[in-house]
Amino acid sequence: MNKRQALLGFILIVMITQRWSLFAQEVSPVFEPIHPYLATPAPGHIYEIPVVIMRFLPTADGKNLDVSMAADYGSLGEISLEALKERIDAFDKRIKFMLEEGSRFRGYKTPSAAPSIGYRVVAYITVYEQTPRGPVIGEVNGFPIYAPDFYQIFERFDMAHYVNVLGVKEIWVWMGGVAPDFPSYDPRLHKPENFRNWWESNMSSPLTGDISNSNRDNTDLPVYNSTYTVYGQNFRRTQAEAVHNHGHQLEAILSHVNHLQHGNTDLFWKKFVGQDENEDFITGRVGWTHMPPNTTKHYDTQNPAHVESDIEDWTPDNNGSKKMVNVDTWGNLTYQWPDANLTEIPQRVESQWYIYWMQNMPGHGNRIRYGEKTMTNWWVFTGDWDTAISSKLGLTSK
Repeated sequence: MNKRQALLGFILIVMITQRWSLFAQEVSPVFEPIHPYLATPAPGHIYEIPVVIMRFLPTADGKNLDVSMAADYGSLGEISLEALKERIDAFDKRIKFMLEEGSRFRGYKTPSAAPSIGYRVVAYITVYEQTPRGPVIGEVNGFPIYAPDFYQIFERFDMAHYVNVLGVKEIWVWMGGVAPDFPSYDPRLHKPENFRNWWESNMSSPLTGDISNSNRDNTDLPVYNSTYTVYGQNFRRTQAEAVHNHGHQLEAILSHVNHLQHGNTDLFWKKFVGQDENEDFITGRVGWTHMPPNTTKHYDTQNPAHVESDIEDWTPDNNGSKKMVNVDTWGNLTYQWPDANLTEIPQRVESQWYIYWMQNMPGHGNRIRYGEKTMTNWWVFTGDWDTAISSKLGLTSK
């Protein structure tokens, strides 16, 4: 190589480095301004939940989602980052609304009922990268599926500060995974090292360990001074699936508390949800995330069949008043959604099932009796897990 070739090579390297540096600046993580609605807990709330929202939106050009890395939109063609962020922004507001509204005990008939939970977003971080690859958590068609490396993510963004100092209790993580069984999977485009998935909910607790809808691996998240829960949210889906994840977390923690207090989970699963002695689901009680009271089929939230249920006057002894319920019972309720046009809310009826179901959990001010005892406010276990567990609080009074 002569001097002229060496000089040209050096100039080319400098130009490429400068060009990459400029591009890297364009796609650096952004600490977004927080919308006032997300930053303001519901008025009159009892327990405040500080939240960090993160969204991982890999891009190759700074303008569009890189569907080779996050293939959820691969079958739908190109999607701009601007459009995707607007979509997620709308979902965030609906999720906050659904969770706060759901914590109003029987709020569908008592609008003045206080929300047990108020959410306050304290940081909103957009990362224009795919999540870093963590441990293998499954296999599909012979290919490994990787969890994100949350140790790396949380160290990079100092999540210890948010949990230990700012009291963050929940972290909502938007991401687009890809796996060989996804409709958008394209073997010509998607490589196994990009296959990603994450649990719907995953808890880290110095007090109890992981009580969540996951494989309950106590080593897959950093342990800080207090309990926090990470919710995996897929931006291909909507607010319905995101709150569905919270529903399963409620089932995990409430059945755990039930077992701590009574040595079994009968109060929650058999008496509240509705199961027989063989643990088969039955109709007529309150139901759970997958099943309203009028069905025993999974994901059947729009079943028109009428079934008599005590969902609106639930007592463990099944002596409350009963009414005929079906999809119209929750689908026709009027909720004050933060959207001007209800027709623009995807999966609205399914979403309203989750709100209605949560509102029928024993909440603030309930006087539901269980023999000589009364139901506690079950939302304390979402709002302040550490204090509730430390004080040995149960689903019923002591």
